[in-house]
Amino acid sequence: MRKWFIERAPDRDVLLKSRWLAPVASRLAPATIWQFNRRSIARGLALGLFVGFILPIGQIILAVLFAASIRANILIASAATLITNPLTFPPIYYAAYRTGTFLLDLVGGARAAQTIAAAQPTGIWTSLSATSLSTFVGLLVFATLSSILAFAAVHLAWRVSLIWRWRRRGGTDRAVTRPTIHQEPPSV
Repeated sequence: MRKWFIERAPDRDVLLKSRWLAPVASRLAPATIWQFNRRSIARGLALGLFVGFILPIGQIILAVLFAASIRANILIASAATLITNPLTFPPIYYAAYRTGTFLLDLVGGARAAQTIAAAQPTGIWTSLSATSLSTFVGLLVFATLSSILAFAAVHLAWRVSLIWRWRRRGGTDRAVTRPTIHQEPPSV
């Protein structure tokens, strides 16, 4: 997967010479934010998911700027923001609303919001403010949990991949150098 992404990623030098990126080219110049290593990929994925859930518009631009600040991979961060796209937006926001309503009911916040809304004249703004609080709480929970899980998953998958490669590589070496059980130790 890593090789596939590296092969298809745009060239850093070409992107930095783009006239559209000229105002922020100095922030995008460090090589550490373009490297594909365990730490930068984990940071980029976690940051991209967090920004993707929290912000409805301008996600990629902010994810790239934040990624440059925390030395995360900017390509992974910008790609991860696409978790919320026109196809996934409605189910994610509906699930966030339901989750936020449930959590606010647990702490009593939804009842207080409904009481305030009932005391004021009803209208679209009143109902919108009650649902937006629930949706924001749900999105905050989704963003936080997905970021933490993605960060841990990248580190775990990287570690498992290394162990698997070490065992596969070392399996042939160990078979040659290990003595069998029936051999006698050399005499001195």
